[in-house]
Amino acid sequence: MSNLFDYLTWRGDLSFGNASLCPVDALIFSMLAYMDFDGIVPREAGAQPVRLSEAARAYFARPGVAEKRIDANHEKLLRILAQSGRFGSLRMLGARKVLDRADGMQFGAISFLLPGQNVFVAFEGTDDTLVGWKEDFRMSYECPVPAQLRAAEYLREVAEAHPLRRIFVGGHSKGGNLAMFSAVNAGEHVRYRIRAVYNNDGPGFCDSTIAGIAYQEMRDRIYTYLPQSSIVAVLLEHDTNYKIVKSTNKGLLQHDGYSWEVQGNDFVYTKERTAFGKRTEAVVDHFVSVTSPERRRRFCEALFGILEASEQDTVSGILGGKRQSLRNIMGAYADLPDEVRTLLTETIAVLGVGQRAQKEKERLALPKGEKSS
Repeated sequence: MSNLFDYLTWRGDLSFGNASLCPVDALIFSMLAYMDFDGIVPREAGAQPVRLSEAARAYFARPGVAEKRIDANHEKLLRILAQSGRFGSLRMLGARKVLDRADGMQFGAISFLLPGQNVFVAFEGTDDTLVGWKEDFRMSYECPVPAQLRAAEYLREVAEAHPLRRIFVGGHSKGGNLAMFSAVNAGEHVRYRIRAVYNNDGPGFCDSTIAGIAYQEMRDRIYTYLPQSSIVAVLLEHDTNYKIVKSTNKGLLQHDGYSWEVQGNDFVYTKERTAFGKRTEAVVDHFVSVTSPERRRRFCEALFGILEASEQDTVSGILGGKRQSLRNIMGAYADLPDEVRTLLTETIAVLGVGQRAQKEKERLALPKGEKSS
């Protein structure tokens, strides 16, 4: 099946003046937000912009690019876009990358000036850092988290720097959540200029954001896309107004936007989520319903306290399995007070109970003689 790379082969020569922004374009901008254009694209929203083709040339000429840990698909995408008539001439500005360990914030954003007095604001999803992953966990009991506040501030900056432009906002994963939060919280003077918000498999909220007046005002302009087996977009309080996208991957790997199926200028949709997606959603819902925000906070602090003892800054570094890192993790766990170890064990057990309960529910619902997968 076709994906966003095939879309670029088919549609890459059409300018935005000849073919307007579509959901696949919004996903492309959202994936570009993961890339680091520091020193290439200006940080300021009102600065002189840089053409995408020029930014790509400078990016690949930068020393050490080959050694950086980045998804190969991101670089493949940038190379193709730079040669594309549709994207190569677009102007970029406001490139931000912030990793604040003291505040516990991982944030990234970039903006694209489109023809017809439009601007697309794209927010980065979770990167590989422990800081980023911990902030994701914080979203289960705290709202707003630092990245959400920074996103609303960033959107206001772009709106003020380009007062005559219509605004489109988007992001993938946590970036989708930031897109929604920023649009809802940037202020009425910004909201009325927003034409669409694209949430690509981003999580919901732990508070009453969805039920708020500002969100309801924006609701018809928020477009949420999630793959069949998604567990991210159905976390916490989320809107049911979404479209289900087919993916060439299985299970959790469907979160990867590069695996989403594309036909023409849109995604390929289906009416049903997979059994895996429904089951996992039920387990997570059970976990949230039986654990208080305070317990989730304590669990997060304890879990990441152990992981940070590995002396690794990234998830991939920990999963690399270095012996010293593993010894440090085990030592940190052993040194925890008894009540904290009990908290970790009991909280993880809640997920296990939820999984067993959901499987039993599915078993009882099956016709006699059939087995649950």
